[in-house]
Amino acid sequence: MDDERALYLAWCDGDRSAGAALFDRHYEPLARFFHNKVDDAASGDLVQATFLACTESRDRFRGDASFRTFLFAIAHNLLRKHYRARRHEVARTA
Repeated sequence: MDDERALYLAWCDGDRSAGAALFDRHYEPLARFFHNKVDDAASGDLVQATFLACTESRDRFRGDASFRTFLFAIAHNLLRKHYRARRHEVARTA
């Protein structure tokens, strides 16, 4: 959606209202994505980390896919990192 691409670019340029609009649109689906995969504390942290990584990834957003696809790709990658870190932590304590 061109509207979301414009909002994303404006958000990356410092427009807080654009960021708030994207957050409002995508927070619930993102929270649901993490809800059954990790505990509540980790879920909140991962949602926050996803939005932060999204703003830090401006140069990687080519606009070939929707903003939502871009956002959930970031979320998926962060979830994989979370699982890897947990696996390593368990292995260290065992």
